[in-house]
Amino acid sequence: MKVLAMLLLIGVMAGCSVKENNDISFVQTAGAPTDGAALFNITTDNSGLVTITPGGAGAASFDILFGDGTTAPANVLPGKNTTHVYKEGSYNVKITSNGINGKKTESMHKLDVVFRAPEELKVNTSSDVHKLTVSATALYAPAGFQVFFGETQNEQPAALAAGGSVSYTYANAGSYNVKVVALSGGAATTSSTQSVKIYDSLLLPMTFEVPTVNYNWGDFGGSMTTVIPNPQRNGINTSATVGKIVKGPPEVWAGNYIVLSKPLDFSVNKKIRVKVFAPRAGMRIWLQLERSGDNSFKESKEVATTKANMWEELTFDFTGVINDNSKRLQNILFFLDDGTKGDGSPNYTILFDDILLTN
Repeated sequence: MKVLAMLLLIGVMAGCSVKENNDISFVQTAGAPTDGAALFNITTDNSGLVTITPGGAGAASFDILFGDGTTAPANVLPGKNTTHVYKEGSYNVKITSNGINGKKTESMHKLDVVFRAPEELKVNTSSDVHKLTVSATALYAPAGFQVFFGETQNEQPAALAAGGSVSYTYANAGSYNVKVVALSGGAATTSSTQSVKIYDSLLLPMTFEVPTVNYNWGDFGGSMTTVIPNPQRNGINTSATVGKIVKGPPEVWAGNYIVLSKPLDFSVNKKIRVKVFAPRAGMRIWLQLERSGDNSFKESKEVATTKANMWEELTFDFTGVINDNSKRLQNILFFLDDGTKGDGSPNYTILFDDILLTN
């Protein structure tokens, strides 16, 4: 009897347990989720990327309306987040907390997205006669740059993308203020203005007398070129300005070069003449012509001076040597006493002027 009674008691208890476990009426009577919270994590790189983490007790999920005109909400589970890209501005983000029983609670959260001003703006310019090319880099400038070239009034800026370049051709040589504005993507900007000088074409004849031409000689091996007022205004050369070459150590092949704006045309004229003022007769002047950027294409002639401390005109005859205009010889180089180490003294110093292509 005791065993039977015990079995009956266990059966009654089991029946009560099943009934209680299947009773979900408490879900229907539960309240709505509490007001939703929102945690905003805004990136500082001006990308506009915002991470939104919703919260709220009693919510099984959250629907987020971003407040920027995006119509489809993002559904987020508790403990998770979503990301969204905003433009700079103020937004009202709506979060709907969804209870397991279908009850909802809505809350509004203000989001301010403010972009920082670009930093470390660096501007690079390069010119080819009247054409100027500009590139720029900056931190926090995802919207790129605007470039004002400074030649016209009420100028509309040129758009410059990050990693790119933009070019402009000036009508005239002169000095111009080029302004580059780095764009944050919002209201903040950073600008840099620099003066650039635009020159006319460098062609023959080269007289050193035209202020809008850049007589920019390069040097190597210890030789040095400068453009100076003419200290010997006499004889066949009374011009105001001349070039000066001083050959110093350490190299025997020390020389000087300049790059013309376009290749020489030898279709008619075959000779190059140069006025030279040398300290001694017998100084060997080596004139070499090279293709710009590729000196495997080159022609050269050597002529010795015949006078000391007097202007004379030397003729470098390329007749029969230069017969192929495809070589595009554009660089002019001078070597003084090639193969001999200069000492930087007056004995290794010349003045030169009026380089011309003739017949």
